[in-house]
Amino acid sequence: MRFKTIFTALLATLLVTSLAAPAAMAAPDFNENASAAQNPYIEADVTVENFDRETMSPGQYEDDSGEIATLPATVNQSQDVDDIATGTVNPYGFVATDVHFEDGAAFPHADENVSAVHNESRWTVDESGTAGSMTVADSSTAPGVEALEVSTSSQTSGDTATASFSDVSITSDAQKRYLQAMLDVNTLDSGATVEIRAVDADGDYVTTMVNASASASDDDVIATGTGEGYVIQEQVGALTTQGSGDGTMAEIQSIDVVVTDGNATVQLSALNADKTSEWSLGDKRVDTDDDDDFETETIRDVSEPGAVQVYDMDTLGSAFANAEIAGLEMPMHFRASDLESDEQEVNVSFAAAESYPSFEHRMEAYYRLELPSAYDVSYANAALKQDVTVPNSRYQTVEVSEGASDTEFSEISGWTSVLGSIASQGDTVTLDDTIQPGQEIGYHATVLVTGDEKSAVEQLGGVGQFESSGGGIWDMIISPFGAAAGVVSALLARVKGLI
Repeated sequence: MRFKTIFTALLATLLVTSLAAPAAMAAPDFNENASAAQNPYIEADVTVENFDRETMSPGQYEDDSGEIATLPATVNQSQDVDDIATGTVNPYGFVATDVHFEDGAAFPHADENVSAVHNESRWTVDESGTAGSMTVADSSTAPGVEALEVSTSSQTSGDTATASFSDVSITSDAQKRYLQAMLDVNTLDSGATVEIRAVDADGDYVTTMVNASASASDDDVIATGTGEGYVIQEQVGALTTQGSGDGTMAEIQSIDVVVTDGNATVQLSALNADKTSEWSLGDKRVDTDDDDDFETETIRDVSEPGAVQVYDMDTLGSAFANAEIAGLEMPMHFRASDLESDEQEVNVSFAAAESYPSFEHRMEAYYRLELPSAYDVSYANAALKQDVTVPNSRYQTVEVSEGASDTEFSEISGWTSVLGSIASQGDTVTLDDTIQPGQEIGYHATVLVTGDEKSAVEQLGGVGQFESSGGGIWDMIISPFGAAAGVVSALLARVKGLI
């Protein structure tokens, strides 16, 4: 009797502890890699404004309270060489002239109080060769990115206007220096040419140019039209020496911006002529030899307008270690598996699949997905999608609810069936293409699964719990984390010692 009384008391204590302990009631989760798992996602092209490379990682942003937050999402990056053209192999995009980095405006490096980009008053204008006019002014290529704007008006064929920056004197290794510039070309007459020259004391110079009739593949050509984000970096000694001097670039005494034969407006966000190395804007993966393997190219010159695309933000050069990017773009998937293990966001349960002899269980999957709304984040092409992971005949219910408030899943109203969108196994289907930021999207699917598939969905190495109907009281005691089984053994050993 004593043994029975003691064991009954201890078992009662175990039952109460098992049912009440928070660990045993951990929030639901699921194994996203299981063959039958349902892992819907919102696909969207995401732009993060004011991306600070020093304090942020891709996928992070500054929320409206000024704190760094992380998007509940995964960058959609492919490791398949066949996907190079889709934008997912090199998923990170930014416009070079929308990047603020200290070295871009540090020229001339010998004088930290003067900047060719930031001190427009240091430039002098020579309009003696034109019937028109030229202006040099402070400007901006993006929020937080100061630039130098050079613009002409009323110029025609044969006219020439020059803006010169003379606060520079490079007398050694001139040919080893790189003539570097990042610029937007806002206007360009069809016959106009814009030159950026490095000039020596006796009238010799080397030049890079913007010209609509030039070949974009030539080393000295910056651009052949208007657009944003052009980058040129050419070694002085590799450019053809021109001008009225002795034919040798032994020094650099000024940087000139020359506009001829028409009108143009350019904005320079970075300018340099005294470095002996180039800026690295990051690496991109390519397949140049069609061998179905990736090769890597470092981006240094950009002769086509728009964003550069890199496969890893960590490949940007040291000059950009503290850079602030006004608009980092990346394709992202806001997946159910990216949600926190919160039963308000994720709820996966299993019940007996009665009347279906080929399947032991019916899986109920509820998720609540959302594109976070913030001033520093914007989205394009947002759509709710999912991969069809089992034959479509096994889907009994698939439904979504827009504007699903932060309530229990059972309290969500307005479910819309999208079962008809489920196609063949292996397909990716779109369930809703009207997703808006800040809108909570409810997802519910009922799927027939086998016992092995259920086990695979649950295999998370002891992390996460699943609701399940049936199984009896012993399942409730023993299953959570596998810990209760150990407690039972300990209690039995203790009881044995008492009798």
